[in-house]
Amino acid sequence: MTNRSWATLRDRLTRPVLTALLLVVSWPAAALQIIEVLDGQSAAIKVSAREMTRIAMADGGRIAHFWGLDGRVVVEPDRDEGQIFLRLPPGSSKKAFSFFIKDDQGYTYTILAAPVNIPADTVLLRPKNRNAGSDAGRKGLGGESIPYIERLKELMREMVRGAVPEGYEPESISKTIPLWKETRLTLINRYRGRDYLGEVYQLSNVSKQVVRVEEREFGVLAGNIRAVSIERHTLQPGETTAIYLIRGALP
Repeated sequence: MTNRSWATLRDRLTRPVLTALLLVVSWPAAALQIIEVLDGQSAAIKVSAREMTRIAMADGGRIAHFWGLDGRVVVEPDRDEGQIFLRLPPGSSKKAFSFFIKDDQGYTYTILAAPVNIPADTVLLRPKNRNAGSDAGRKGLGGESIPYIERLKELMREMVRGAVPEGYEPESISKTIPLWKETRLTLINRYRGRDYLGEVYQLSNVSKQVVRVEEREFGVLAGNIRAVSIERHTLQPGETTAIYLIRGALP
């Protein structure tokens, strides 16, 4: 980037960074419900009685079809991302209702939804035993049987696909991080595991100049950084990119 002290950056870059060449569209910060689901069985969720509720797959899959919502709620399907947004019309009943969701793997889940007085929320459906045959599924991404670099790559891959990594607890955040005057950096999601801490940021170009960023520049952020991936390296004025960062686990 322009007008930045490269000497200072070099002094503070004490660890190598790993670049992952995968892309994802991040979602706005909100509360989170992680709900385990199993093909053919029912799962209970809470939906906002007054604002939007987002429903998506926690493993990075897609919602392919849904049934049973006609007339009861307003549904806005996001077919590009494979997710749906629900909203109860004003004055509608606060009684629980049920509907069906089918994912892109062909599994169907019965969803029991209870309207409650909460703000806009996100519900992530995590299929049980989806990864049971893999090392990551048996051990989790912190599994000792998986080499160090492969564990970093797998965690980065899951974050970039928008999935909740196996063995990690998600947290939605909206926190602005002071960095460079040309940009605004906001931490929006965090995934906490036994060995690593994954973070998702949004970086916006708030200047009137074209800004270019590289993975190595984020070594200026404190906290045991192990890997960094950038969705877009060049930003026109007003443009935004996703930044994915992995740290050693923090207390």
